[in-house]
Formats: sequence, C-alpha cells, structure tokens
Amino acid sequence: MKKLIIALAVAGFSAAPTLASSDLEGHCEAYAVENGSDASGCSCLAETADADATAELLSVQGPEDLEALSDNAKGAIQACFPDA
Repeated sequence: MKKLIIALAVAGFSAAPTLASSDLEGHCEAYAVENGSDASGCSCLAETADADATAELLSVQGPEDLEALSDNAKGAIQACFPDA
C-alpha cells in the first residue's frame, strides 16, 4: 500500500508540468482569438516555456500584461513568435 501511495505521488508530480504546458497552450490560443493575433506558436510556447515563464504567461490577460513579463517569459515568446 505504501508503495502504491508513493507511486501515485510521483506520477502526480511528474504530470504537473504536462498539465501546465497544455494549460498554457490553451490559454495562448484563447488569448490569440480574443486579441486577433496569431496562435501558430502556441504549442511551441507550451513546450519552450519553463515553469516560471509558464506561470507568468498564464496570468497574461491582455497586451498590457506582456510588457510586465520577465526576460525569461519574453524569450520564450520570441522563440515561438519571432515576428512578434
């Protein structure tokens, strides 16, 4: 029983980044629709952004929020949306 609990805990922790990246991809796509921008780099962004950048990017609600992002988050955007 103890081994099962440990295995489930490990599986939960290892799935967390995957969930965050899929959340980021969906958030990116919704942002693109709402703001009339390109969503083609959203899957790239979800794969490229580290945990800190993902947390920041998930908080973006409008264009004004983009300016307040860290260089790390802006770098992930630039990597996936080079024309931005």
